[in-house]
Amino acid sequence: MEGRTETQRRRPADNYWLNVVQIPMLRTLGVAILCVYVLLYDLLIAPPFSLAGYLAFVAILAVYCLASWLALRKGYRKIKPVDFSLVLLVADLFLWLLVVHRTGAEKSLLFFVGVVLVSHQAYTTFKRILIFAHLTVGSYLLLMLYLAVIEGRQIDWRIEVLKIAYMYGANLYLALTWRPGEALRKRSAEITREATRLNWQLVKKSKQLEEAKLKAEAANQAKSEFLANMSHEIRTPMNAILGMAELAMTSDHTAEQKRYLATVKSSANALLQIIDDILDFSKIEARKLELHPVAFRLRDTLNDTLEVLAARAAQKDLELACQVSNRVPDFLIGDETRLRQVLMNLVGNAIKFTDRGEVFVRVDTVASDRPVPNFSVYEKPSPNSLPEGEGFLELHFVVRDTGIGIPKEKQQIIFESFVQADGSTTRRYGGTGLGLAICSQLVKLMGGRIWVESQVQRGSSFHFTVQLCADQLTTDAQKQADEVFKKAAYPLRVLLAEDNEINQQVAVEFLELRGHQVRVASDGKEVLQALASLRFDVVLMDLQMPHMDGFQATAAIREEEKTTRIRVPIIAMTGYAMKSDRQRCFDAGMDGYICKPIRSQELFEIVESFGPTITQVNKDLATLLLDKE
Repeated sequence: MEGRTETQRRRPADNYWLNVVQIPMLRTLGVAILCVYVLLYDLLIAPPFSLAGYLAFVAILAVYCLASWLALRKGYRKIKPVDFSLVLLVADLFLWLLVVHRTGAEKSLLFFVGVVLVSHQAYTTFKRILIFAHLTVGSYLLLMLYLAVIEGRQIDWRIEVLKIAYMYGANLYLALTWRPGEALRKRSAEITREATRLNWQLVKKSKQLEEAKLKAEAANQAKSEFLANMSHEIRTPMNAILGMAELAMTSDHTAEQKRYLATVKSSANALLQIIDDILDFSKIEARKLELHPVAFRLRDTLNDTLEVLAARAAQKDLELACQVSNRVPDFLIGDETRLRQVLMNLVGNAIKFTDRGEVFVRVDTVASDRPVPNFSVYEKPSPNSLPEGEGFLELHFVVRDTGIGIPKEKQQIIFESFVQADGSTTRRYGGTGLGLAICSQLVKLMGGRIWVESQVQRGSSFHFTVQLCADQLTTDAQKQADEVFKKAAYPLRVLLAEDNEINQQVAVEFLELRGHQVRVASDGKEVLQALASLRFDVVLMDLQMPHMDGFQATAAIREEEKTTRIRVPIIAMTGYAMKSDRQRCFDAGMDGYICKPIRSQELFEIVESFGPTITQVNKDLATLLLDKE
């Protein structure tokens, strides 16, 4: 519609320019040529030459040209029923007849101009050309009759009939030859209109896409802000849970209490890793979940996982057991959190769908030459991010239950999103149908496959394999939690900027156990006051604080340092864990970044890296935790 409107708007403008400007200019040029012909006739064929008569004739033609142009200019758009341009083209015939009469009448050599007048219509329509072809011949015939009847001249009709035949044949030829051209012009016009329409549709779609892009960018910005705030709000209580659990483990407790605390800490760490990937929305949208291989003890992971689920099994009076083959190494390198997530889901499902009997977990190695099982439900493995080499092995996990089982026709769809084996299980057992789909993706990410064997009312066995690396840990890498808290080689003066009291307590106790001196500031203004009175080796700066936030305080500190020329290291300590948050902190002038919840090893590593001797301080510390980039 918009393209058609634009074409209709352009067409009158083009027609106006053609009829009011171009055609009058061509008419003037043609009249000038005719004046030259008349001058040559007067000088060469019909002397003596009369200048007054010639100028009078030229004046008549000039007045005609001027009058025709003024008429078109004034009345072209005002008088719609009359096509002035067509009227004047017809009037040009009388001008031609006047020139023929002036240059010898029946003996004039300018009779051929009638063909030229027809050729003027060549870019109109076949019908219009044909009309002018007959009109010019008829006009010339009327002129000859006028000369014979009114003026009484002796006309040689044989010659005139021949002239008329020549003229009519030429005009008819012009009309016929232009007919294919007219069809081609119509087709070209249709193509042009269609191209214009498509172009306008493209412009319209481009505008719509641009608007949609702006809306999407706005929605993405809102999403990013929401996720950043969610990250901060979730990590603040998680910081307290992990920090207090780690501090409690250093105190004197019974073995059972320490086991409870270890379970709390292990579960909180697992939950934290899941939160990291949920909040990292760009990975979820791109379907890219990254592995974080670390050294871990498989039997401890299994024990911690089953201990979390043991209470649920006990409530249903189910036996929960696990067997690990002696061929499986104790220490492995892989993504412990992802492995724990798969086990939690499969064992949790087994407990949920089993009313009596047992849930049994078995782990064994897979021989490298073992053929791929030909099960009906089989997920092909994806390339593993772990490097292949010495110690590389594949583990086979089986989670077997004595529950309700899965019909054979349903076993091929249970690994799809939002799908369960029976619609009634949603009402009886609950769930979203996402668990097995997530397990399938995680197992494929770890270079394995997953499948199921099941019989209705006899139970199910979920199999999955993962690829890991064996790791021979040294004694230094197996330190207990209390060894991490030995005194630092070089105690530091630390200024802690934190408004949350629990987070203050966790950070202060961590740092003081390590031997550092800590002063607390609740907002950015107190930070500036503390720096004005004392000198600190490092500042731990929370970003979200009342009165003056961490960015404002950092900017004020860096501005003051331009005068004092003494730079104090500032470490961002925040719950904002999105990809852009780290760079934003560095751009604001901070020297380090640590994300809540705070782990003691990571805290000591980054704080003491700004101490006098980095090598001496860091040699007792474990490697940094996961790089969130």
